Amino acid sequence: MKSETATRAERRAGGGAVDYGTLPNHVGYLLRLAQLRVWEDFYGRLGDTGVSPALFSALMLVERNPGIQQSRLGEALGVARSGAMTMVDRLERLGLVERRADPHDRRAYGLFLTRDGERGMAEYVARVQHHDMLINQVLSPDEHRTLMRLLQKFTAAPAPITQERAREQSGEQSGAALSAPDTDSVASRTKRTAQSG
Repeated sequence: MKSETATRAERRAGGGAVDYGTLPNHVGYLLRLAQLRVWEDFYGRLGDTGVSPALFSALMLVERNPGIQQSRLGEALGVARSGAMTMVDRLERLGLVERRADPHDRRAYGLFLTRDGERGMAEYVARVQHHDMLINQVLSPDEHRTLMRLLQKFTAAPAPITQERAREQSGEQSGAALSAPDTDSVASRTKRTAQSG
């Protein structure tokens, strides 16, 4: 039978501070926490519309590029073809986007906002701008500008694994290339970039 002291010690260990090890020093871990913070606020403000962060991005691209093809939309968003199809299907069900046959290629379809989509975008953009303003209140204007500049620099740079694969393909470095799962949108984009490079 366990002593009362041992039981109390176990309770303290189970409910005490969590040791995160080196996680707080990893860029990916902090970016994930930041993403969760942003998404929680986003869904709190737009959840009633059925529009997710990914769908809002897709709507913005369709609005700014009327007639864009689904495959091109997927490439621009960095998602696999199946992911782009899922997003467009969802936007169609919401009545925000429609596919129209390309007059120059009957096999291709361009994407356009519906009238509801056009009206909705005005509201969505206003809500997202308000969301951005509130989520960034923790930063000073200078800090926000610095964060945006660094994130743009970080996301514009090719992933190291992409560069390594390019070197492997050119014969500079030996070793088998790692394969990225197609179900992961970022991995799929990295894989396509490496293969096209």
